[in-house]
Amino acid sequence: MKNELELGIDEAGRGPVLGPMVMAGVVVSAGEQQVLHEWGVADSKTFGSGKKARGMREKLAEQIKERFPHQVIILSSETVDHYVRNSSLNRLEQETALDIISSLKSDRVVLDGKNLFAPIESENIKAYNKADGKYVSVAAASILAKTERDRQIFELCKPFMDAYGEIGGGGYANKKTLEFVKWHLESYGSLPAFYRTSYQWKELRYN
Repeated sequence: MKNELELGIDEAGRGPVLGPMVMAGVVVSAGEQQVLHEWGVADSKTFGSGKKARGMREKLAEQIKERFPHQVIILSSETVDHYVRNSSLNRLEQETALDIISSLKSDRVVLDGKNLFAPIESENIKAYNKADGKYVSVAAASILAKTERDRQIFELCKPFMDAYGEIGGGGYANKKTLEFVKWHLESYGSLPAFYRTSYQWKELRYN
């Protein structure tokens, strides 16, 4: 159908040790999907992680927000920890996806992750593996989610930049993030407030 509304949903930040997970939804009519293709909208991961890539995503995110109905939900590190300890991260993503679905008008919904979202599939709600590379609505959502997560990480790390310098690693379990977390532990006697304590990082000996 020419005017069928497709809601694409994706997340950013499921696996990091620092900061929130962000989920986003973008509604695109069948007639306007070509617009996103013309803008160069694609899976956010394909842009890379450097300064140029962040700039490209930020520009596209603004264009998407101005033209298409959307929602972005920020799930704090405390919320992620709660679900990891008491139920499951999958359940958190499913519940958040349903919140997005209920808040945005659409004819069909496309989710990224077949097994993850199978419990909430229905006639008009479908989940696919690598949907962010197959459905431009999901790719648009991935850009919104990734851009907002990057912004959140920057704001969370900003208070420490004067003393520490540039904080790399994006909050993922890598060498740069580990160096910052160790510095914070040594400097303040505690882990960063936005550290996901449910993540048992064997490289980090803080007990």
